[in-house]
Amino acid sequence: MAKALILTGITGTRVGLQTALAKRSTVIGSSPTCDIILHDRQVLPRHAEIRQVLDRWFVVPLDTGSRIFVNGNPVTSQGRLLEGDLVTVGSATFKASLSETSERAIGR
Repeated sequence: MAKALILTGITGTRVGLQTALAKRSTVIGSSPTCDIILHDRQVLPRHAEIRQVLDRWFVVPLDTGSRIFVNGNPVTSQGRLLEGDLVTVGSATFKASLSETSERAIGR
């Protein structure tokens, strides 16, 4: 079984929505080409990337103007995400959780 990071929206335009991240890289931004699209004036077209390295997850700003917070602390280069962390991108805040997924689901 592999792990997926689940982001659950708790503020902003994605309140109540859960997004499972099972790819090695997920881009968050306001551009329609992003994996997670946030319609928010505070979010840049390619704002942040969530990367999976082995069984660890990290959030990385993709622009010097990107404002990202993990548990209220600014992330300037890379921040590790743990179960229960709060990730803020623009006006949207997500709660991070981990879930077991089958290998089949990962390939989708």
